[in-house]
Amino acid sequence: MADTDLRWYILFDNYEQGFALHALLDEHGLQNRISPAPRCLKEAAACGMALLIGSELIDAVRDCIKEHNGEYRVIVPFEGKLLSNRDKYC
Repeated sequence: MADTDLRWYILFDNYEQGFALHALLDEHGLQNRISPAPRCLKEAAACGMALLIGSELIDAVRDCIKEHNGEYRVIVPFEGKLLSNRDKYC
């Protein structure tokens, strides 16, 4: 995923939905990353958790969710630069 690509966030009502969908996508080899939900999204997740998906995979992810009845609140596009120090903790 490039730093300036359009990305998709899958938002949830609770973290259990998020972890279940994360596991489902992992089982099917669909790259996803657990991420905080961006605060600027109008559809902000109730639990603050999101899955981050690259644009190249969004159709396959939607198909997988539909096929397996995955639970989520909403899927929203978001364009913006990721912080360069993201995922660096020390």
